[in-house]
Amino acid sequence: MDHQEVSPEAVVRRFIGAFAEYDYDKMAECLADNALFHITTADGGSKLVHGGDAFMASVRQMDIKTVRPLVAITQILSVRDDQVLLMIEVEAERKGRKLHNFAAYLVEVKDGRICHMHMVEALPAYSDSFWND
Repeated sequence: MDHQEVSPEAVVRRFIGAFAEYDYDKMAECLADNALFHITTADGGSKLVHGGDAFMASVRQMDIKTVRPLVAITQILSVRDDQVLLMIEVEAERKGRKLHNFAAYLVEVKDGRICHMHMVEALPAYSDSFWND
């Protein structure tokens, strides 16, 4: 695929689609090697993750292939030519617990790959506990 000819919205939809399909390889293809990710922390703050490989390591730690969360984009819109804002809904069950959460992402795409992502969640403390306990 020629990454330069793909719209930012299409890249983000492909990335979320790959997450929803638990396909780590397709997810990684959407990420720039030197991308920056601002990931929500349990206290509602954020931590900075450097690089696509480091971000994918955090996704693999969630073990989405086993948990198999349901993920849907509820809204997406272009903010600038290189940036999209989206809201996703996540539903999952793990270790007898249920998660129903929403997260918003501001994503910048360059040369057909995600290069910068900011994330906020509706339930950061519960989500952190759900995925890490």
